[in-house]
Amino acid sequence: MRSRLVNIFFIGLSIGSEAIYVHEGKANVLLLCILVVFATLCIALGGYLDNDRYDHVIDRANGKEGIIVNKNIIFALYSIGTILGILYGLFQFQGIWSKILTHSFCFLLTAILLHFYASTLSRYKGIGNIIIAGLCCFSLALPGLITSCTRKDYWIALTPFLLILFVSTYIREIAKDAEDVKGDLAHGRTTLPVLLGNYFATFFTMLNFLTLALVILGFGLYYKYTWIAIALTSYLMVFNVLRKSFSWRKTQQAWKGFIALGVLLRILFLHTDIL
Repeated sequence: MRSRLVNIFFIGLSIGSEAIYVHEGKANVLLLCILVVFATLCIALGGYLDNDRYDHVIDRANGKEGIIVNKNIIFALYSIGTILGILYGLFQFQGIWSKILTHSFCFLLTAILLHFYASTLSRYKGIGNIIIAGLCCFSLALPGLITSCTRKDYWIALTPFLLILFVSTYIREIAKDAEDVKGDLAHGRTTLPVLLGNYFATFFTMLNFLTLALVILGFGLYYKYTWIAIALTSYLMVFNVLRKSFSWRKTQQAWKGFIALGVLLRILFLHTDIL
């Protein structure tokens, strides 16, 4: 559960940072930021608990312990998140019902996708992992999308972060699948480590190099992004040099650290002149 709470913290941190930036100068900026952050956190926490509820048998087979909660609590979290999202729309687009409904649907759709992933798509991790990676990117872009932010420089700066976030989240998810392969095999789950067998390690290595290439292309070619490229590349290099033993658990935790570093760099980029 501690790992889940750390994830929730970084989700809140990243969403809050983006929300503060895109709402800057508005009269009710604090209220809008609180609503969008807590709406996202409630839905994300509901998704984590929903997934644990459906996967508890497999987690037990893999020697993991999860917190199993009543489905009514999960439904309540999804509902609270969606309601907060609707309230956000009401305050942000006062009286413009087309925009209120459209942007409220973003929160509802996310809750539906997370439940569908937990109940069905998690059995087919090749598809499910893409959904999770996509939702992570969507959450980071959400403040800009729901405010209809049209600043070109904002999206130019955010796009490399989104692309690298998608790939690194996907890599972390399949590393978690490799860690859980025993339980997945026992319960007939179709995951990439199961499908690729001995070729999975090669596939995983190729994805690592793809991420490095994206970091260099996305940040290294632009002068003002140089420090971001150096920091992210150095992290991966140092981890691969210093690790003394290989395990999928250490690997997925390392990618979690990579994502967290990316979040912190994005915050520094948005709110300071350091990067």
